[in-house]
Amino acid sequence: MEATNFDVGDELLKLDAEHKKGSDILSSLERWDYIQSLDIKIEWIVDRLIPKESITLVFGKGGIGKTWLSMDIARCIGEGIPYLGLTTIKTPVIFVDFENPLAVLNTRTQKLGDSQNVYFWRANNERLKPSKLDSADWEIYKSLPKGAVLIFDTLRASHRQDENKSDGMALIMERMKELRDMGFTIILLHHTAKNSDRIAKGSTAIVDLADHIIGLTMVKKNRGEDVVIEDEDSEDDKDVVYRFGVREKTRFDPYHIYLTLNPDRGFELAPDPQEDTLKDMHRILAEHDMMTKTVFAETCNKKLGIAVNRVRKMIDMGHGRYWDIEKRKDQKNAQVVIPKSQFYSFTDIYSAVKLKNCPETTVKQDNEKTFKTPVNIEFDSFTTPLCKTEKQEENSLNIMEGVI
Repeated sequence: MEATNFDVGDELLKLDAEHKKGSDILSSLERWDYIQSLDIKIEWIVDRLIPKESITLVFGKGGIGKTWLSMDIARCIGEGIPYLGLTTIKTPVIFVDFENPLAVLNTRTQKLGDSQNVYFWRANNERLKPSKLDSADWEIYKSLPKGAVLIFDTLRASHRQDENKSDGMALIMERMKELRDMGFTIILLHHTAKNSDRIAKGSTAIVDLADHIIGLTMVKKNRGEDVVIEDEDSEDDKDVVYRFGVREKTRFDPYHIYLTLNPDRGFELAPDPQEDTLKDMHRILAEHDMMTKTVFAETCNKKLGIAVNRVRKMIDMGHGRYWDIEKRKDQKNAQVVIPKSQFYSFTDIYSAVKLKNCPETTVKQDNEKTFKTPVNIEFDSFTTPLCKTEKQEENSLNIMEGVI
């Protein structure tokens, strides 16, 4: 049956309407050249470890020291001081703690030193308990100071979902993304899977929707590679160190450091087992004014017998200390590696960091150590409920009433 003029007219009207609708949608989207022209750069709350305005998952097996490590990082961020030699951006930190007894936090804060810009929001806070991330009032976290670092200890304890089911964990991670897109930096402490200390526990939605995944694992070196220790009987081996850095995934640059655990202080920087290799690579590079990254990798592969992929990772690792990596327009934007005439050995950095990270205390005449009470004028609305022991004033909770 042939279409009538009326039918043809209707079809044309529909096509025209759809075309206009499509044009309206496109006018609301961001063009490639617009995104390309933005003057934006990746910033790091902790240089090369914690990217700003991101969701960072820090995983490790139970009892390995994730809380202790994250408390030290929080202190350094709050004070704007280097963390083990890595620069930080001074930022208020909210440590949302669903796990630890007050006595544990008290002991560790005394060992780590002072901070005026870190706030603990404990699960058993008598004035204001932190909300579960899957509860109706989870948006209370949006009322925290914009741009703050939020540390959740642990991800598993912060919600009531089944962490092995993708739907529930997708909900939690989508809420984390909402906070991230508001300008918060999120750090989630998490456990390892039962069958391996190399991967994070639970649904793949956790890994898929996180931006940056860092593992804290015990390792020892074997032919230049990290071997994760999963046998508890080997943990006292003198060659064992802690590797803290990117494991499963990152949207940023991969990076890691090595640590040792001091029971009286927490984690300290350990010499990088690959330092001698970096020095050998520098000697090769120093024979030239510069080399492209590709040629440098191939040369090190031939002279040192290290796989090219491994060499490329080590070239990135040595950037800033042994050499600089630059893009050269005169060489079709090739990345060139330029040797530093003088470089700092790991021993120099290690010694300086140990001195800088010693906690400062004041001593009374009766030889009792005293520690300052955290106070931060940037947290005007939270100072009373979170830090004082006096009776709350009515107006101090006004900021919460519209959310709870």
